Amino acid sequence: MTRQIISLFTGAGGLDWGFHNSGNYDLIASNELLEAHLKTYTQNNKLSFIKLNDYTDEKEVGICGDIHELDISYEADVILGGPPCQDFSVLRGSEKRAGLKVKRGKLYEQYLRILKKAQPKVFVFENVVGMTSANKGLAYELIQQDFIDAGYKLVFNDIINFSTLGVPQARKRLIIIGVKKSLIKNQDVAINHILSKYLSNELLGKYPLTPLEIFEGKPLSELNDTYLDIIKKYNGCMDDIDNDEANRWKSEYKSLKLNIVDDYLSNNNISFNNSEEINKAMLEHEKILKILGYYNKKISEQQYLDNSNKFPRKNRKVTERLHHIPPFYNFKAVENTPWKVKGLMSNIYRRLHPLKPSPTIIAYGGGGTGGYHYEYDRQALTNRERARIQTFPDNYLFNGNTAEVRAQIGEAVPPLASYWIEKVVTDILKLIDDNL
Repeated sequence: MTRQIISLFTGAGGLDWGFHNSGNYDLIASNELLEAHLKTYTQNNKLSFIKLNDYTDEKEVGICGDIHELDISYEADVILGGPPCQDFSVLRGSEKRAGLKVKRGKLYEQYLRILKKAQPKVFVFENVVGMTSANKGLAYELIQQDFIDAGYKLVFNDIINFSTLGVPQARKRLIIIGVKKSLIKNQDVAINHILSKYLSNELLGKYPLTPLEIFEGKPLSELNDTYLDIIKKYNGCMDDIDNDEANRWKSEYKSLKLNIVDDYLSNNNISFNNSEEINKAMLEHEKILKILGYYNKKISEQQYLDNSNKFPRKNRKVTERLHHIPPFYNFKAVENTPWKVKGLMSNIYRRLHPLKPSPTIIAYGGGGTGGYHYEYDRQALTNRERARIQTFPDNYLFNGNTAEVRAQIGEAVPPLASYWIEKVVTDILKLIDDNL
């Protein structure tokens, strides 16, 4: 039996991926304001794309237009969505996070309006961590109460670092899962078991997946030679620089064991327990690579019809600058040098580390914000590399120009997170069915 879903603020479809991929759900309708984003979603999921003015209650459609003007007449089993989050984002600084005081901050009210009309059994609401503290927590309190007043029990209401679910990225997001109170009386123990089964992975929490693995398509235990080729090129890269960052790197490099497992443990502050646990973790990494379709598929050897793995044009001065920035260091590495650059955020000219989860992939910005490869001679990441860090499968093709595609990737919920969330929702729906 397939279930019916409605998707709001759909973007490129990261939050929806697990639901479509499972085969357990049919789409009633999705809505997104930006055309390039929605075309990516509809083309990948073989749905019709229509403008809001042309929408007349069709099913299996992506509706492009302002959600304030959207009316969906159908009920649904599940509603998914994450309202645009600029005014809740911690990246904007507390004095700029207007939250509920501005129109964008109230977009969640449109989610709530459609939720009340469609009366889903379950909803999934996603947003940035900053929502919990915007307006001194008032926005978060009001949103929770609105869902409760609409007749839902918030069975999950927490911040998840998606790296604990297998995403090779330190990306934290608020996830709220609500279930109609009338459908789950006295089911707390069963629901908590479902949540812990899929949204808690001790091995991945302790042993996170890495960019090296998702770019190479193999678990760390098979990549020692590749790692050595990468890291040895940074020996001496800061010898002529005299600043605190240079001194720190020189000390770090000397302490490397030049063995991939040992250096992985050290870089991720993992206390060694036993080789059996590490072996189990590597099997878990292999499992994630297979779920995503990356296993034994090195990114540089793949062909992408959307040209998403095309290298950005190189800049000579950027190349020189990056030759003095080691893995996981940023613009501060070249302070007091000819390659210095102003920077207010830690992601400016931040290099990936092959053995540590990537910093959060962001959607917009110039001036060195695009994310930089761990390979010594590489500059900015390609969009497809960003997409792998976000866990989009290789067969998920993007519509739009380079900047639009970067935005689609950076704004998305990692599809791997959706993979686990779908399993939670599906098991809760089965539980509801068993108790009707």
